[in-house]
Amino acid sequence: MSSDTAPQQPISTDENPEWYSRCCTDLSKVNPSGGRLDGMKAILTRASGMWDNGRTITVGFVAPIPGTPVQQAKVQEVVKEWEKYANLKFRFVPNGRNAEIRVSFREHSGSFSYVGNVALQIPKEFQTMNLSWVYSTPGITDAERGVILHEFGHAIGYFHEHLSPRRGEKLTLNEPVILEFMKKTQNWTEATVRSNIFNVYNNNDVSNFSAVDTTSIMMYSMPAQWNLEGIEIPPNYSLSPLDKAYAFLNYPFPADTPSSDPDVNIQNALNTAGVTGDDRENIILEYNEGDWKGLRAEFTRWAVNQKAQSDRAQAISQREQAAIAVAAVVEAD
Repeated sequence: MSSDTAPQQPISTDENPEWYSRCCTDLSKVNPSGGRLDGMKAILTRASGMWDNGRTITVGFVAPIPGTPVQQAKVQEVVKEWEKYANLKFRFVPNGRNAEIRVSFREHSGSFSYVGNVALQIPKEFQTMNLSWVYSTPGITDAERGVILHEFGHAIGYFHEHLSPRRGEKLTLNEPVILEFMKKTQNWTEATVRSNIFNVYNNNDVSNFSAVDTTSIMMYSMPAQWNLEGIEIPPNYSLSPLDKAYAFLNYPFPADTPSSDPDVNIQNALNTAGVTGDDRENIILEYNEGDWKGLRAEFTRWAVNQKAQSDRAQAISQREQAAIAVAAVVEAD
């Protein structure tokens, strides 16, 4: 859809009261003081921020709101989903202050998480995750499942999908509309909006990523007015096929200790991610040798090459369109 046909009117907050109040913050960097963060980045993973493969990560519930037994049980149940696809374990400990991931349930503080092993840099007296939208009511709602999966996605090293360096292949953000909307509903400054929504993650800092996956658990929901293509992205409450594939490829299960799900394996993950040719063979070689660090490195190389190929294709397309436009002007003269 061209920009002149894309909706330009402001989005009514009255029509989206639930959606606009639920913008998650991923905390990817720690200030030198050890205080609050300064990064809200992209589901892209940075190797240095990821946990070692096969690691058991301790989790605890902490003040100011450690949550009720019902809230805590919901978290303990839902995180098992990530354990099916990533070779990681979450062990819940009774003394939350001794845990590596420290969860609170402050109701009016939004939902957020530090990204990956950045949590290890946070002083023990502070929480590393907040789950504002997980309640003490019986049963796990879709929305509760979604927010738990999303925040624990951050916790194992994933950033927001809408800030992917490859976003432009699918989405062109409608910046004036978003700026007006977020200033009005969130009281965000332009700098905050740019950091959280507009600025894609730095290619030099990410390790691997795909073309934008609008079904990812890490994707912001988005009304059609937010992008010039007019694509509405509803809330995602479950892991997408690419979420699962990337979880395995970054945290692979060894052949002798497979996932509880028989469909979670190296071949299926590579098929879903679309890895072929020599890159696929190299990744499988590293996997068979039990070298998960080598596998991550090869997967990263493939992702970077995919981005480069996409950039070249876009550049060629732009040159061809420019040539056609010039030819049309010359012919008109």
